[in-house]
Amino acid sequence: MAFTTRRQPHAWQRDQLFGDQSGSSSPGRSSPYDPSRMTDREMHSLESQNDDAISGLHSKVAMLKKITLDIGAEVRESTSFLGELDQDFGRTGGLLNTTYTRLKVMAATQNGRYMCYMVSFCIFMFFFAYFFIYRR
Repeated sequence: MAFTTRRQPHAWQRDQLFGDQSGSSSPGRSSPYDPSRMTDREMHSLESQNDDAISGLHSKVAMLKKITLDIGAEVRESTSFLGELDQDFGRTGGLLNTTYTRLKVMAATQNGRYMCYMVSFCIFMFFFAYFFIYRR
């Protein structure tokens, strides 16, 4: 068997990433994956394992991208919902403020007569609800 170093299709990418290490190996350090000591079959086996790992990473990245897009859609939907909820609370606050102002004006102009009727009605409704709920 001849020990030849054949350049694999993705070798130039590794050279760009890690630098060309074909002649820069240290004499005292040897790696089990040293290309100068591997056969073409071993190199092909390692390349196929790397390609399998890369395809697995591609599928994981695609899954993460889908999850990220779903999260973005959920955030946009929640933001619009919270905006609508804020508007509703604003309108309700305005309505309560107007009602409170009218109630103050009514109480001030009628010498409290209508206020007494309203308080009596509220107490009556409270007792009615109390007996209706707890008498069942």
